[in-house]
Amino acid sequence: MFLAVQSTGIELCKSVATVGYISFNFMNERNKGLFPLVLGLAVLAVCGSFFGLVMWLSQPSIPSGVRVAGEAVSGPMSGALDTVENIPRGRYDYGGSATMVPIRQVVTPLIQSEAAEFELTYVNPEGSGPNSTRGIDMLLTGELAFVDASRPLRPDEYDAAERIGIEIQQTPVAIDGIAMVVHPDLAIEGLTMGQLRDIFSGAVTNWYEVGGPDLEIQPFSTDPYTSGTASYFVRRILKGDPLATRVAIKGETTPALREVAATPGSIYYASAPLAVPQCSVKVLAIATTAKRPFVAPYEGERVPGSACPGQRNKINRDAFKNNTYPLTRRLFVVSEKGGSVNAIAGRAYSDILLSAEGQTLVEEAGFVPVR
Repeated sequence: MFLAVQSTGIELCKSVATVGYISFNFMNERNKGLFPLVLGLAVLAVCGSFFGLVMWLSQPSIPSGVRVAGEAVSGPMSGALDTVENIPRGRYDYGGSATMVPIRQVVTPLIQSEAAEFELTYVNPEGSGPNSTRGIDMLLTGELAFVDASRPLRPDEYDAAERIGIEIQQTPVAIDGIAMVVHPDLAIEGLTMGQLRDIFSGAVTNWYEVGGPDLEIQPFSTDPYTSGTASYFVRRILKGDPLATRVAIKGETTPALREVAATPGSIYYASAPLAVPQCSVKVLAIATTAKRPFVAPYEGERVPGSACPGQRNKINRDAFKNNTYPLTRRLFVVSEKGGSVNAIAGRAYSDILLSAEGQTLVEEAGFVPVR
């Protein structure tokens, strides 16, 4: 449309100039000095005003509240995230923990509706599924703006950041528990932390050694190097010692849970919001020691598999929040410090998760809010 208007204007200016030229020839002898000057100024005024109007009309309109590309704007947003400030405009890649998939699934629609100019793209590491360690590695190589992590930063990661001239930080955004799962027919209801250490270190290989049936134990785990959940478990249960060689390493939680359901002697661990509602496995209660009470990662009495999916176990939020359940951890957003574009993006994402609406969605995703 504007091209058509512009073309019409060019023709109009040509016509004005032509008429002016003819008039100039006619009156040239009578007003040699004054008339050409007046005519030239008139043509410039008409055409200049016209093209100024066209250029103004052709500029894209910017709705009120939309931020300038590449800049963070001080001041609160409107709507559900009215307490969140400095939301940047632009596209940002992020990645990290598989545990935090349920959080991303509920928070992404909120960001799309309340801060659409803050465009986030989740990026999987090449050759593997989402995990905390590969996500942090990609942050340090500049491939990601910020990362979801289901474990704290390690000293070597702080050191790696310092070597490349940046500072990194971890911001807790949710509370999670680790649930121990076994085959639904296994005649055992709970284990102590010491018994878990014996099983995953290889000191105990039969269920009868921990009060169960005469059945070989088949422990499963994800890779402690890449998985934040496995890294936490090894640090908390094995005190940093390696998993036994007989522990079968699994890639992702969902296939591993299916394998537990098909393997009578198996045991595995996973994020409680992913494991507790499952119908096909049994979730165990855990005690710090044999003299301490057993605490389940689910509320009330355990819902048997026969009642599922009509009824499902729900996570024990109170036990996670007050830390009475022994295997409780924090979930983090890892980002740069300072005023870089990536630092601003990471801080904005953390602030969204920590807002009142964000913490409500954290709870909706099955985790415990930190606020």
